[in-house]
Amino acid sequence: MSRLGLRGSWGKTNYGLQYRSFGNGFVSMCGLKVDHARDERQLWGEYDFGLFRLRGSLGESWENNSETNNLSLTRTASTYFNLSKPSWSALLSSSYALSGQGQEPSQQSLTFTNALSIAYRPTGFLTMEPGLSLRQEWDQSTGLKTDTPSAGFALVCSPYRDLQFAGRASYARGLSEDPLKEISSVNTAATLNWKIGKSFLGEQFLTFQVEYKNELQTNSINKSQPNLTGLIHMEDGRLLKNVGSKD
Repeated sequence: MSRLGLRGSWGKTNYGLQYRSFGNGFVSMCGLKVDHARDERQLWGEYDFGLFRLRGSLGESWENNSETNNLSLTRTASTYFNLSKPSWSALLSSSYALSGQGQEPSQQSLTFTNALSIAYRPTGFLTMEPGLSLRQEWDQSTGLKTDTPSAGFALVCSPYRDLQFAGRASYARGLSEDPLKEISSVNTAATLNWKIGKSFLGEQFLTFQVEYKNELQTNSINKSQPNLTGLIHMEDGRLLKNVGSKD
């Protein structure tokens, strides 16, 4: 992963821009995996009202599917409402996205997503984060709509300064006018982050992760195909070992 950012402030207003590039298979510190190489750029602004903060952003991302060699472009506009307290915080977000593999309307889709997440910190080393979201997508070529409600829960525990455990689980269900898009999915992952020292690149972390995925197409005669993977990697993106893949 590579990242470049600029930011500034004026009174209670913060603003900036950033660029990020993710390699295929990159895993973040919270255990989220990037399946395909992706580049992102974003322009954002934020105002602090005291009791809460309001943030808006505009962005573009390019994703290269290594399996099909297709390049997709997504343009987004988002707003965030953030309320923060000493032991908990809440984030309400709403975003609009236009994505596709070309400039023709028939090759693009419109997506609206609304989400709510709450982070509760009962102690200094433990954070619990439940979340809910609703995604609505319109296929421009067919005009058919798909609603995808989802729920998730994340747990982050840092009992020692150089050691962090993270676990997450989520469930999503597609409700669509297109029978082929009625898909249920379950995703769980457990991650152990170990700080092993510093180098000229900064702090170095070794990450161990086990992830389970299962998707079931409601109107298909094919059985679901669960997937279990294990991964060991460095924080700077150098993939050391890919272990235990089982379908």
